[in-house]
Amino acid sequence: MTEIEILEDVVRRAGDIALSYYGRVTPSEKSDKSFVTEADKAVEEFLREQLAKHFRGVEVLGEEVESSVKHNIAWVVDPIDGTANFVAGLPIWAVSVGLVEDGLPTMGAVYYPAFGELYMAQKGKGAWLNGRRIFARRDNEIRHDDLLGLSTLSIKRMKVNLPCKVRSLGTAVACFTFVAKGSFVGGVLTDNRVWDIAAGWVIAKEAGAEINYLLTGEPISSLKLNREQLPPQLVAPPQFLETLMAGIRIGGK
Repeated sequence: MTEIEILEDVVRRAGDIALSYYGRVTPSEKSDKSFVTEADKAVEEFLREQLAKHFRGVEVLGEEVESSVKHNIAWVVDPIDGTANFVAGLPIWAVSVGLVEDGLPTMGAVYYPAFGELYMAQKGKGAWLNGRRIFARRDNEIRHDDLLGLSTLSIKRMKVNLPCKVRSLGTAVACFTFVAKGSFVGGVLTDNRVWDIAAGWVIAKEAGAEINYLLTGEPISSLKLNREQLPPQLVAPPQFLETLMAGIRIGGK
């Protein structure tokens, strides 16, 4: 199997493990007050084991294990992005795995097991949803019933003055995957970390979207393989970036 085929197989099996816990978990709170469950831990343990087996020598940076990486290449893992949804029985949650090399995501898989959508991408080879090539929006008009995705904390902190409707789905990576398939005109993220965006980044980029800093409008040129919080980001097709930047304000200013 090729590397991308191995990644697909591993992520699908990780999703099966997550589904086996879905609807029957008891959450606990982490230091940041977010939920963690036995499912998060089991899925990350499986991903670490399988990635180490198939990609020897490549380190793993994950959300649930307090570890660091020493080199400039690593698998970045969010075992269940959208744990609060997972706990509540809402199907919008995903297993997210991305490969970051020299600061750039080069391969990624995002799997929503509860409704069967698997997004895959590899740098220079396009983005795919369940084996079908996908693209971000290519038209130039943001309409009244178009959707803009905001991450959970973004919707509390942003004022949006745009003709479109706002949706917060409770999982950061959805802002990337749903932009990639053309469902969202853009996505705004705050208070996230590298595991929230590594896989979604390469999927969105390969689908034709861009990822910029929200406050400055500058393209994000690289990601650091650490546990630090990232500045607010905007993911969108390039033709929408200027309009979205003008219509989104932090704190309503």
